Amino acid sequence: MAFITYVLLAGMALGIQKRMILSVLTGLLFGSDGYYVALAWTSSALMYFIVCSLRTAALGPDSVGGPVPWQPLQLYLTLGAAAFQPLIIYWLTFHLVR
Repeated sequence: MAFITYVLLAGMALGIQKRMILSVLTGLLFGSDGYYVALAWTSSALMYFIVCSLRTAALGPDSVGGPVPWQPLQLYLTLGAAAFQPLIIYWLTFHLVR
């Protein structure tokens, strides 16, 4: 748990300092086309990770006995959080690759 927290905080600190982010680095090396390809790749990977990890948390052990009334809402919130991430990544990095 401490290692994951360290990685997340280090990534956030580097992002705030505007350095060492894959999409931005690719954009600097290959221009705006490379930036958009890297943005699509990292966004897809992040969305897949979020959906896979939060799906098990949303379904939980209660889903074994039958449907839970809040289960569809939890799944929609999970998908909404995953879909919102690419917008946040773009909003935080688009001005760095002009």
